[in-house]
Amino acid sequence: MYPQLLTYLLEFIKYQEHIIRYLLTLLVGENMFEKPTEEPVNMPYRKLQVDDLPIIETIEQLDYKILLQEFYERHGKPLKPVQRRANSKVSVPKSLNCPQCGAPSDFLYANNGDKGQFQCKVCSCLFSDKNRFSKEAILKCPHCARTLEKIKERKDFSVFKCKNNDCSYYQKKS
Repeated sequence: MYPQLLTYLLEFIKYQEHIIRYLLTLLVGENMFEKPTEEPVNMPYRKLQVDDLPIIETIEQLDYKILLQEFYERHGKPLKPVQRRANSKVSVPKSLNCPQCGAPSDFLYANNGDKGQFQCKVCSCLFSDKNRFSKEAILKCPHCARTLEKIKERKDFSVFKCKNNDCSYYQKKS
């Protein structure tokens, strides 16, 4: 009696398995239980693509004496130094010069109060005292011509990313 009962239950389980497969096939839309054919994928490899190189823009070194002379010729009067108030808390250090044109501190504005940003009255260059000698050249995106910002610095390479959100340019510089 037990062997007949076991045989009947095994056949019933197989029948339920076929019903479950049929229902899953109807639910998913394709037969999930057939083994896929084992054929190798024959797709050609993508050809090697090299990224466009960034645009290197060197910072132009100007001479403030020539700029002052050009201002005099254009306007007929000399460019006066910055007039500071006597009771002002903000002061520009006498040792500070403009990194782009070399103008002395008499021609420099304390641009954002006492937070360390300065602006040259002669060439309109914005700089801060901490990073004024750090850039020899500026890297720009070859697609949108915006400045690249450094996002990763390593021993052997640096990674730059375009500041434009629409542009997805990355440059690895080794």
